[in-house]
Amino acid sequence: MKLTQLTEAKTEEKLTLVELPYAMDALEPIMERKVLEFHYKVLSKGYVDRYNKGEGDPDFNRAGALLHNLWWPQLQPPKVNNRPRGKVADLMERVHGGWDEFKEEFTKTALDLQGSGWCYMAKNGEIKTLKNQSWRADVCMPIDLWEHSYTPFTLRKDYLKTIWRIIDWDVINERLA
Repeated sequence: MKLTQLTEAKTEEKLTLVELPYAMDALEPIMERKVLEFHYKVLSKGYVDRYNKGEGDPDFNRAGALLHNLWWPQLQPPKVNNRPRGKVADLMERVHGGWDEFKEEFTKTALDLQGSGWCYMAKNGEIKTLKNQSWRADVCMPIDLWEHSYTPFTLRKDYLKTIWRIIDWDVINERLA
């Protein structure tokens, strides 16, 4: 699915699940293979399938599919000292005062979200949350805060400390272009 398709709702649209640009074990140890397999093959695929079949809440399933189609391509194998660069780094500097300040504010916002949902950086650099599954056209870098994203191996606060090692900043920069 192309990025332009992510922002346009069509009454007869058919969704597809984006292919992973890495192997199922490529995100370890940040995201265990068994967590990734279940999350991708069962949950993410389920949103797409239910939406296309007209089962359940169409807005919920569409949002789940679109958010995950942004989520998966922005991940990469872990890197030590994986820092933003380019447009995203400039945006974080302008809006938050820098990378460390961005991470601190993002973590606080994400931890304040009660229950399941997403925390994301909007295209203008703001940090926002989505309760449950809902879609907003300004989503640039979503971080999945549903428990299946980080359990059973860690707690949300620890997940938020390590997730930055697997963010592909080139993908985020493309979204900002």
